[in-house]
Amino acid sequence: MSVRYRKDRKWWLVDTMWPDGLRTKSKMPDQVTAKRINKKIEVAIVDEERIWKRLRTELRLEGGVLQGLSEFADFYYESYVQSHNRAAKSKKSRLNILKGYFASLPIDSLTPQHIDKFISARRKEVTNGTINRDLSVLRHMYEWAIKRSYLEVNPVNKVESLEEVEWVGERPDESIIDGIFAKLHATTVPVFTFLRETGCRRGEAITLKWSQIDYARAQVVFHSNTKNGKSRQVPLTERALWSISSMPKRKETVFYNPDNLRNWTGDGIDYRWEKSREAVGSGLRVHDLRHAYGIKLAEQGCAMHFISEVLGHHSVDFTRKHYAKFSPESASRAVLRVLEGRRAAQV
Repeated sequence: MSVRYRKDRKWWLVDTMWPDGLRTKSKMPDQVTAKRINKKIEVAIVDEERIWKRLRTELRLEGGVLQGLSEFADFYYESYVQSHNRAAKSKKSRLNILKGYFASLPIDSLTPQHIDKFISARRKEVTNGTINRDLSVLRHMYEWAIKRSYLEVNPVNKVESLEEVEWVGERPDESIIDGIFAKLHATTVPVFTFLRETGCRRGEAITLKWSQIDYARAQVVFHSNTKNGKSRQVPLTERALWSISSMPKRKETVFYNPDNLRNWTGDGIDYRWEKSREAVGSGLRVHDLRHAYGIKLAEQGCAMHFISEVLGHHSVDFTRKHYAKFSPESASRAVLRVLEGRRAAQV
């Protein structure tokens, strides 16, 4: 806790770090008032009944300045992201972008108008999809702040997501995937084989536990460690079973780096995949293994609602839109089978 004078603003600041880790900067009209409030805070913080929470609220209502969005973003990252987010490095980069745009704006002063200006400026640099992911990080940070009683309103909820142009990249070709696999480091082959053979999300694979493997039914069972929390059962092919059995049971999680026994991270997995794909001149992403899985099932005639269920999608329409990308050859063969079947029935 400290009291200092802001010459540029001509007011006194009481800078306080509260017991729950939140930092506030309350402006005062003069030094006498600032010292008195600072003393009051010191007494409140050591009080067993925790009256400091009520005092902090009173200071805000009386014109106190809650810490800036930039400072709160750091607090959010250290208190939540590092321990809960599977791709902390990626989320940190987005937080840094948000900090750069909103600078020292008080966390409780952000408005939809501020966000609109951010979107306009960001549109000159990146796609709508990237902006939506920036806003998603900002929205979650405010939701986290509200749950912990730091704030009461989430201004990001008043801003609509931007319309995205569907990503059209390299079609997941099996020969290209084989080429990338040939360049992978041996320690990563099991986890990438599992992703390829099951269509699971990266985060689901690196957090997979031995207790989720049902050997009797040759399937993996997902409950809470999915993107949408939806439970599902995914069949295990022989190659998927090999990827699991190749990992010694030294940890609670199935897949880890055998060189140092550390769990794989999202960023670590992406880095190793990118090195291998660059070696063969491909732009395929890790997530495209999931696309390849869904497309293969669709081309081989698997019902779309079954594909949707195994992939854990919220609707069949979503599966059809993003995963039913048939190759011209397979589409032609499928139509020919139908036509030939009709002709045979007419004979």
